[in-house]
Amino acid sequence: MNFQVIFEKFKNSSNGTDTFKQLKLQCELALKSPLNELESTALLIIYNFAKNYVLLYEDQEVTPIFSEKVKYQLTEYMSELAISLSSNDPHMILSALNTISQHYMTSSRIF
Repeated sequence: MNFQVIFEKFKNSSNGTDTFKQLKLQCELALKSPLNELESTALLIIYNFAKNYVLLYEDQEVTPIFSEKVKYQLTEYMSELAISLSSNDPHMILSALNTISQHYMTSSRIF
């Protein structure tokens, strides 16, 4: 399974912890397969975001608005990565990874 397939499944899934658990598992499985280095890096970042969400919110009730906000933010990150990965341009991929890292560090870090 590659990044694009994982992204499409996540994008089309419902909001909530189970979706993030599934995303975490899919990223983990994909990382065990040989991928190009930059796709592996993208998957690892998304894996960690999903893992953090599960750790933080699995045993808590979250509002639908919060769940939607979190999924929207992660979908935006994944969309940017999917576009850059499809270009096969290492500079574009690294730029997307840097942009996401910078955005996350200046965001509210909800996951």
